[in-house]
Amino acid sequence: MMDLYFFFSKILSPFFIFSNLIILILIVLFFFRKSLKKIFDYYFIIFIILSLYPFGNFLDYHFLRKDFYNKQNVENIDAILVLGGDERRIIYAINTLKNHDNAKLIFSGGSGFLIPNQKFDENKLFQNLTKNILNPEDFYTLESSRNTIENLINFKEFNNNNKFKKVVVMTSPAHMKRTLIISEKLNLRLYPHYWNKEKQEFSIVNNFQKFSFIKNIRSFDNLFREAIGILILKFMNFDN
Repeated sequence: MMDLYFFFSKILSPFFIFSNLIILILIVLFFFRKSLKKIFDYYFIIFIILSLYPFGNFLDYHFLRKDFYNKQNVENIDAILVLGGDERRIIYAINTLKNHDNAKLIFSGGSGFLIPNQKFDENKLFQNLTKNILNPEDFYTLESSRNTIENLINFKEFNNNNKFKKVVVMTSPAHMKRTLIISEKLNLRLYPHYWNKEKQEFSIVNNFQKFSFIKNIRSFDNLFREAIGILILKFMNFDN
């Protein structure tokens, strides 16, 4: 079941990117623009509006990220579960671990490519970053995984004796809702990690200086991909 889900999710992933989808629709409508002129015009207007203003970033913040900033993280934890990520997330997890004397760091990651690429293997990155920073008894590296579902299934199998009872999960704020939905479906009790974020003042001039059509569209792509992922999970039933 998981192999089938992974395969189809990766094959269809280009269509989970909003800009890809809307451009494909515009191309199709262009060839039928005489008979579907109004629909073509509507789609083109939508594309221009999303390019001019970062609606994706605004909606992503209010519907995905907002609940996972500037709140008190749980104390007396047993472990910090890190779901993949780049160097910044790993370093942040290590620094967080230093504030919890008896906790362990558990890393679950891998490569999400259909054809595994060792250059982008998150487990390799984690091992390289921690070899001179953490003692071997301070952390665990789980079996390589391909997506968030496999990350959490691996953790469930690793913790089947319930050794770690109070576990904080660390991922990006935008990805946290999807992570918690998967955790609930797997009957895992995980606590979200809250990120510190300084309140930023809005400036029309400064935003104009950073204006980018591509950046605005990309912000909507991120929102669209997470929204599709959450929607699919709502209708999925799976276990390990």
